[in-house]
Amino acid sequence: APHCAECRAMQPDLDAVASEFRRRVDLEVVNAAEEPDRAASMNVLGTPTLIGMRDGVEVARFTGRRSRAELRALFASIEGGNTDGISPMSRGDRFVWTFAGALLIIVGLLLGPSWILVGLGAALAAVAVVGGRT
Repeated sequence: APHCAECRAMQPDLDAVASEFRRRVDLEVVNAAEEPDRAASMNVLGTPTLIGMRDGVEVARFTGRRSRAELRALFASIEGGNTDGISPMSRGDRFVWTFAGALLIIVGLLLGPSWILVGLGAALAAVAVVGGRT
């Protein structure tokens, strides 16, 4: 979408990786602002959303900006037919979730302790670990 700063920032990397995989992996860009019905039919809830398809079946889905290396890995996995090693969370997302979890644990321990905050922090950190598995 034109209003999406993350989409605009990722576009040069996406174009570069798409050109590397030209004729082996097709790239189709859907502008969610211009085609809201199509985006809704694809269950796009946020931008940027990357949906990897193989033989008409969705094999990977990511929401949020991805690095060039992550995009290259996605394209290679789709080309090879194996997306098991692709993490649904970007490195940046994993860092933010881990940092937030650690911060909640520290604040929870300093405030009493507040086991609710400690538990929430542990849950956030766990999501980062589980979501970051490849």
